[in-house]
Amino acid sequence: MRVIEHEGWRGRGHDDFRDIRGVICHHTAGGGSQDWRIVQFGRPDLKGPLAQLVLERDGTFRVIAVGVCWHAGRGSWDGWPTDNANYHTIGIEAVSRGDGSDWTPEQLDAYKRGCAAILRRIGRDASDCAAHREYSSEGKIDPAGIDMGAFRRDVQAFIDREDAPLSAAEVKHIEDFIVGYVGPIGSDVKDIREQLAGEGARDAGEYPGWKQLGDKTMVDALAEVLRRLDALEKHAA
Repeated sequence: MRVIEHEGWRGRGHDDFRDIRGVICHHTAGGGSQDWRIVQFGRPDLKGPLAQLVLERDGTFRVIAVGVCWHAGRGSWDGWPTDNANYHTIGIEAVSRGDGSDWTPEQLDAYKRGCAAILRRIGRDASDCAAHREYSSEGKIDPAGIDMGAFRRDVQAFIDREDAPLSAAEVKHIEDFIVGYVGPIGSDVKDIREQLAGEGARDAGEYPGWKQLGDKTMVDALAEVLRRLDALEKHAA
């Protein structure tokens, strides 16, 4: 996974954890390349850091802080202290406008892999991966547009290393291979079809024939040649 370590992250945080029990998934509700600044430095009404990690749209993680961050707010999740998840969870702020329409495949893939890596490291499973909206009692909606049931299934697959989905990079590699290999073959097939069926007959069902063959296709022209040869042989006999 691609990771950027922000200078000072090892000493950054509001306090030390009591223990770490899970991960809370967020979106930044900005969507820009500078969203991380708010997460690291905070807002006028809330001092940063606001999450330990920022996930960029290209799948790169920014490591912002190692200590407690103000990301969870009030809420509850099975096995976590009510209204005190900041001291027991890692927060991931994924860069997004917040309307659920701008997630990239690379980002979603990294989101699942990152959650899985953290949970495996702390000895937890995907049930301890919660959306902010699932945990929150304050009406949060993040991360918008992500089906957390399906998300957790993929996270668990990564934790178990069983039937894990292909990464976005792996999918891209396969797509590039198919385009590079099948593309020329597809063009060759169309070229051959045109030679057999007539000029411009590059799609199925088109048989215009060739003018130099009397508007006959190659097959029809060959059949005509054979017919005439047979007639000549019979005449010679």
